[in-house]
Amino acid sequence: MSTKLITMRIFLLTILLSLNYANYSYNGLLLPNSTYHLVSNDSDYLISKRIFLDSKYIQRFSSHFITFPNSINMGVFDFYYNIKSYKTYSSLYIINYGDFEDSESGYTFSSKDYIVKSSFSKDIHENFYSSFDFKYLYSNIDTYKSSALVSKISLFYYNQRFLIQIFMDNYGYVINKYTNFEEELPNIYGYKLMFKPKYINAIITAKHDYFINYNIINFSTELFLFNNSSILMGFSSLSKDLYYNEFYNDFFTGVSFGISTKYKNYLINLGFQNLGSIGVSSAFTISKLINK
Repeated sequence: MSTKLITMRIFLLTILLSLNYANYSYNGLLLPNSTYHLVSNDSDYLISKRIFLDSKYIQRFSSHFITFPNSINMGVFDFYYNIKSYKTYSSLYIINYGDFEDSESGYTFSSKDYIVKSSFSKDIHENFYSSFDFKYLYSNIDTYKSSALVSKISLFYYNQRFLIQIFMDNYGYVINKYTNFEEELPNIYGYKLMFKPKYINAIITAKHDYFINYNIINFSTELFLFNNSSILMGFSSLSKDLYYNEFYNDFFTGVSFGISTKYKNYLINLGFQNLGSIGVSSAFTISKLINK
């Protein structure tokens, strides 16, 4: 079976799952890696929330299980800890794309991505904060293998009821390519605004992502019901590319929903995202608090 056929099958699949329609490789870097990320479309949501609410940094272990259409799934394991003045967490992602069969030859192959990530955040000066992510990706498509080093850098400014973030993500270097074909990393840059209403115990977020040929606007809100529970809702502007063209089918396309609760030293999160004609993604997270 040709290299082009193998890579195109994987590219098309990951493009659909990540709601990304550009000609990138390594789309596993764009997939949500937690329940909060799935619902809010924001990988830095927990960092921003901690800064915004001035909450204590709690060491913990977290485990995430995320399912996508076509029986694709991802397992993520996080460990949150402190290194001197840095708030840090390390992660391992295992993305299983499943088995594929070439319709012409009957040849079957599988594909997986492995990502190791370390994230560091730090108070810079008064209301300014920064974070830096470093990721190593190893991708395996049948007998074809590739690896890359990528990074993300963010700057946050917090002032009373507002938090502003600017960021650059997935910039780095491809160490080994699948083939002689030139692979491109899914570079992103953009900004985010968080706002806390005066009379409602909630956080409202608007985030704007810029790719090479298009951009995405994401909205989310987290409503705090009690001391230990909250509801999170989100919406992505890419929903317009997933419509059925029937109002009653399209109404919830691009909408995501999640709940979060705490029980003793455990945090539990459950979330869903409606991808319209593609299907539904779901995520479950459980965290064990260490120093609480």
